[in-house]
Amino acid sequence: MTQRPFRFYATVMDFFADIILGVIQGLTEFLPVSSSGHLAAGQLLMQRLGTEASLAADSMMFEVLLHLATLLAVVIFYRREALAALVSLPRIFRALPAGTLRQCIDDDEDARRLLAIAVATVPTAILGLLLRHWAGAAGQHAAALGGLFLLCAVMLAATRFAPIGTRALTMKAALLIGIVQGLAVFPGISRSGATIACALALGIPREEAARFSFLLSIPAILGAAVFEVQPAALLEMPSLAPLLLGTLAAFLVGLAALRLLVYIVRRGHLWSFAPYVALVGLACVVFL
Repeated sequence: MTQRPFRFYATVMDFFADIILGVIQGLTEFLPVSSSGHLAAGQLLMQRLGTEASLAADSMMFEVLLHLATLLAVVIFYRREALAALVSLPRIFRALPAGTLRQCIDDDEDARRLLAIAVATVPTAILGLLLRHWAGAAGQHAAALGGLFLLCAVMLAATRFAPIGTRALTMKAALLIGIVQGLAVFPGISRSGATIACALALGIPREEAARFSFLLSIPAILGAAVFEVQPAALLEMPSLAPLLLGTLAAFLVGLAALRLLVYIVRRGHLWSFAPYVALVGLACVVFL
């Protein structure tokens, strides 16, 4: 008799914990405050309070599914740009043997954007693989996590002094943005914040900086999903219900957060997130 209320309470806490983590992921994947950093801080806080998230929330598969949910939000929000980039692929293939690739890049904005995404993805993948172990270790130590949040705050604050963007997206700029995205594998460093800040510093217009940052997240998230997910992980799930609810929460909240951030970037106020990120970093160092 005494076990029934306890089991019901534990089940409710599992649902609650996974939904909360889904909401955190949806908010922080697009807002420049580091989704992985907030998830790591949330799990450290739960451990400190003696409240463990469910097995689904603790698994790598759950984290990847949360990212896939926010990926779907990107595809829906930038569906025209994503489709236009894919449609430009045959034009690129025709330009390669004809020796007119440079002209294709100069004249075709969609082809240039697709090639820029490909160029930027290469250093992201290399750095992600090389730094993955150290990034995971950093998320388990409050002091390291707090320091990474503070570094992210500095990058965001610097965007207040970024020049008004007038330069087109080049392959060299894409390569630099890809390197920065690779470094954002560390929790506490916002992928969207770092890549947009880098693009703004390079003189790329605000709207294009946001657009390229989020389109660039598509191969990055897909690559992480393919690399991390293992079929055997499905057998470790005690229940799919908390996992699915957390994923749905991440998608809905993520779509709203994406719209909000694009609006903020257009107005040139990306720097306004710096104080919050700095406070989170200090809180990690002091309280966790």
